[in-house]
Amino acid sequence: MEIQNCSSDTVFNENLYTITWSDIENTEIDYENYLDDIESFFREDFENDILEEGFHD
Repeated sequence: MEIQNCSSDTVFNENLYTITWSDIENTEIDYENYLDDIESFFREDFENDILEEGFHD
């Protein structure tokens, strides 16, 4: 039978994976980029709808 080299001494550092409210609260949102992404999404969706309508005629 094969024995795996596995260490049970691994310590989970909870602080590395914990997000506090202050982390969220102090985050600066890049609204310009966010709005550009939303606009691009809807533009592409609209253009795809127009292209799909052309195939159904």
